[in-house]
Amino acid sequence: MVAPILGWFAGLFAARRQMKRRKKAIIRDLAGLPIECKAILIHLHNQHTHTLRTNPGSPPMRVLMQRGIMERGPGGGTYDAVDCYVSILPNVWEVMDDWVSVEPRIVEVRECALQFTQH
Repeated sequence: MVAPILGWFAGLFAARRQMKRRKKAIIRDLAGLPIECKAILIHLHNQHTHTLRTNPGSPPMRVLMQRGIMERGPGGGTYDAVDCYVSILPNVWEVMDDWVSVEPRIVEVRECALQFTQH
């Protein structure tokens, strides 16, 4: 009777450890992004939204899409549209608060994000 309970706890412990590893890997990936890409993510974080209407072909957006951080959303024109919705993936959105709290260049990124919103 004790063995199934211990097995359940071991499985729970392993799942939590794997979740922490995945979270750290995403934060490490976000920390290695160019400042322009980080500015887009900070803009989304500051607006408390996961979707943005922008040009998915811009260099920062292409980097974010290639790395699997953002994806083209539904609607907003044809596949080659210059202005359509892009969304941050849910697994990345979940760690945004943690990433912002540990980002060493957050002041620079916020300044760049302000320039992004002025365009």
